[in-house]
Amino acid sequence: MDKTGIYGKTPRGLEEIDTRALKLPPKLRQLLIMVDGETDVASLAERFDQGNAVGHIIALEHMGLITLLRGTAANEIDTLREGANDPDGAQEDLDALRQDLSHLVLDSLGPDASDLAMQIEESTSREALRTHCEHCHTIMAGVLGKARAEKFRAQADALLG
Repeated sequence: MDKTGIYGKTPRGLEEIDTRALKLPPKLRQLLIMVDGETDVASLAERFDQGNAVGHIIALEHMGLITLLRGTAANEIDTLREGANDPDGAQEDLDALRQDLSHLVLDSLGPDASDLAMQIEESTSREALRTHCEHCHTIMAGVLGKARAEKFRAQADALLG
């Protein structure tokens, strides 16, 4: 398996580091900062101690913050995902995803959204997470406006893959 995919930051990624305009969840921001145009996906996955590095790389790529410079794209390296063929590993990925989405909701709506965040953390599948995120999107559109709701949707979709 080719683990040599190397990603670099796009101009939008560099801007995000400077401005924090997207208000990325801490794990995504940490990985964005780690992407340097020289380190391959396998090494990033080893150094990223938050789990599911490959999924986060794919999310950053979908958001236009990083781009593949050479080698194999992260979404083609399924076996790099820790526990990819192990139900326990899959559960860890779902746990990390629930936590990232919960933080995204709280970052977007503030502490008053703790009930919504709890619903996300109690989700048992990706489909349930999608349903809860769609509900949060609807609430955000009414409370924060369509632009902010769409920004949330893009971030949630990137995390959900």
